[in-house]
Amino acid sequence: MAAKKRQDQLGKLIAEVEAVAKRLRADIRKRATVLPKDLRTMAARLRKQAARAAAQVEAYVHEIRMELEVRPRRPKKRRAAAR
Repeated sequence: MAAKKRQDQLGKLIAEVEAVAKRLRADIRKRATVLPKDLRTMAARLRKQAARAAAQVEAYVHEIRMELEVRPRRPKKRRAAAR
């Protein structure tokens, strides 16, 4: 009797482990097919953000260069000497 009870318990344990392994394998397979799409989406979002940041940096650099550029000065008007 005790041996049969032990075998039944082991059988139930093995069946439970197999069921969990099967669920885990299915979850991994499901997530593996979803993961690359999520990574592609994330990579595209990061590329867009990087492009926006680069455009802002270019705009700031352009503004700084325009401010620092030597602007042609107007010649000073000489006053006519009073006679």
